[in-house]
Amino acid sequence: MQKILLLLFITTASTAQDAWKDVYKESAWADRDRWQKADELIRQLNLKPESHVADVGCHQGYMTVKLAAKAAKVYAVDVDQPKLDKLNVILKQRSIKNVKTIKGDYDDPKLEPNSVDGVIILDTYHEMDDHDEILKHIKSALKPGGRLVLCEAIAESRRKESRQVQEGKHELGMNFALDDLRKAGFVIVKQQDPFVDRTAEKGDKMWLIVAEKPAN
Repeated sequence: MQKILLLLFITTASTAQDAWKDVYKESAWADRDRWQKADELIRQLNLKPESHVADVGCHQGYMTVKLAAKAAKVYAVDVDQPKLDKLNVILKQRSIKNVKTIKGDYDDPKLEPNSVDGVIILDTYHEMDDHDEILKHIKSALKPGGRLVLCEAIAESRRKESRQVQEGKHELGMNFALDDLRKAGFVIVKQQDPFVDRTAEKGDKMWLIVAEKPAN
């Protein structure tokens, strides 16, 4: 009986872990809609039908596809070409033609200056090598008054840990991002912690920061 219970526990844990690994894949998007609050993230960008927006760290395009229905142009940026290749297939299958995929660097999204009205970085900021440099490039790419939406996760047990420890666990506390944004010259418009409770999915909660490039 103990062996059966142990096998059941291992199988259940493995299944949950595998499901989490697949969270960015198209096959997991519908389930992700339950908890990600994607519509609220998009609303914070203040987009108009003629807006241009960038999804930096787009993976296979969960937010990119949603943004394509709200903006005139979407720049889908990732450092992983296979992910962009998969996204291009998804875009073709869905007949989405207002998205341009861009292979960026860990410290540069390769966006043109003053080219976008908004940028979203969802669960990816902690992966970037040089936060000062990435924010410099994003600020340059934003039009005056343009918005940057950051959304990251942090486990309760690691909120007081160092940045190095948090990023080693693929997480980041909101306080570190706020310091980065203020140092880069952004104006903080909104901060919410927690924003998304994904304890059941990942054992953590996501925070939200909305920042603006000064109009002058």
